[in-house]
Amino acid sequence: MKKVILLIVAVFVTLAAQAQDTTFQGFLQQFPKATLPYSLSEAELQGQLESRAANAPVEKAKRLAWEYYEFLPTLEDNARENRMPVYPEPIAALETPNHYAVIYNTGRNFAHQYKTYNITVFDKAGNFVATRCIAGVNPTSLAAATIDENLEVTIKEYSVNWSKDYITNGIEGNSILGLVPTTTRTVKATSAVKIEGEEWENVPAKPENPATMVQAK
Repeated sequence: MKKVILLIVAVFVTLAAQAQDTTFQGFLQQFPKATLPYSLSEAELQGQLESRAANAPVEKAKRLAWEYYEFLPTLEDNARENRMPVYPEPIAALETPNHYAVIYNTGRNFAHQYKTYNITVFDKAGNFVATRCIAGVNPTSLAAATIDENLEVTIKEYSVNWSKDYITNGIEGNSILGLVPTTTRTVKATSAVKIEGEEWENVPAKPENPATMVQAK
């Protein structure tokens, strides 16, 4: 009798574990699979700006379904703390012998149009490890990222050199002369400990308001 009871308990435990794993695997399946090393390149990010400057149509992004927010604690917290909605867009799913990682774009206001890339790492049991902002683009700066086989991320930041000053002329109809390197750093995405300043902050300089400029004269 005891053996039968133990067998029934074992079956229920196994089924519960499979259901939990299926839920996490379902989350991972929301992201296109990619291989390491993986790059968010300068050319790709500059291309996003140039499309915006040319006023090209913006393709509607696929959003992560809200039921999967629970796997991204920082996203869930951010959604609770800020009235403006977030727009998580699944970008890539990565895997190493010891970890899973997903890359997704988030946005509010300007960043809904200009990408902000985050990486979230899990252990193989699906437990959350850490989230970092590693790359993105806005009208005055961009950060490119390369992720190696150990989930170490090299972040290269640039300022954007426009043919007409962005602060006074804005982006539409403008053109990029080039990118000016500013900083380079490497962060370990699998570390739960963050160093101040290691993440990229997507904060563009604001263009001048023409009405304010007239009043100031």
